[in-house]
Amino acid sequence: MYHPSDHDVELSEEEFRLLRDFIHERFGLYFEENQRASLRSRLVGRLASLDLMSFEDYYHYLRFGPQRAEELERMVSHLTNNETYFYREAPQLQVFAEHVLRSVKERKLSVASGELPRTVRILSAGCSTGEEAHTLAMIVYDSGQFFWNWDVQVVGLDVDHQALEKARRGVYFPNSFRSLSPAQLERHFVRQASGAAVKDAIRKMVTLRHGNLVEPASFAGLAPVDVIFCRNVLIYFSDAMILKVVQAFHELLAPGGHLFLGHAESLSRITDLFTPVRFQGAMVYQKSLPSAAGVR
Repeated sequence: MYHPSDHDVELSEEEFRLLRDFIHERFGLYFEENQRASLRSRLVGRLASLDLMSFEDYYHYLRFGPQRAEELERMVSHLTNNETYFYREAPQLQVFAEHVLRSVKERKLSVASGELPRTVRILSAGCSTGEEAHTLAMIVYDSGQFFWNWDVQVVGLDVDHQALEKARRGVYFPNSFRSLSPAQLERHFVRQASGAAVKDAIRKMVTLRHGNLVEPASFAGLAPVDVIFCRNVLIYFSDAMILKVVQAFHELLAPGGHLFLGHAESLSRITDLFTPVRFQGAMVYQKSLPSAAGVR
């Protein structure tokens, strides 16, 4: 059986545009013209696996093949960057721990609101292999603010089934611990051979679900959410798709809710739906409260 190799299957300009537009429509990911070689290198192995002769054949397989749903799941694992680790981008996490969690609790308990239900919902959008979602649960746990009669849930959502399966196992290895202190590792993990498993107290706070950020149905049943983390995900999206996603986030968030993006990401040229709130070392986007200015 013929198998195409890395050296003899070219990705023509027309094939690149077909695949790029298809991927953009389905997943929001956008490859610029100068990223044709990158897209080819990520997907050429899939042609060999399927015994396909060209990228045009692969495009037609994705559109009409009998097992296209399964192939879409495999393909997205090759397109996304699952580089992540615990306690990534510490200044933002410090703002979350020291300011945002207190704001959420105060809002829930405020007399003006008639005391809202004691639920806290945090979304890790594009959670990959789960380090961020578990980190957020650890921070909430360590804050000591939500033990008595509070229902706290961190939801990790990602389009990559393989990454989610790793997150569900909850077992991690040294590369994921590069920003962890020995005390944090001891407090929240159980050592296992060459790795460590997240302790049950943290795992119970985390729910993982498959979903696509550009499909509104992925967020069904989640609202209202108090805090959304979507860091280093939208940098791979076109402006139109970023707007679509952050509009969905805005609808999902409770009034006064907070949105964290990656430290290099900004909504300034995308939308004014949110109020940017500057903290030392971090920018947070806040959904306005109905009858007052944003609460920090």
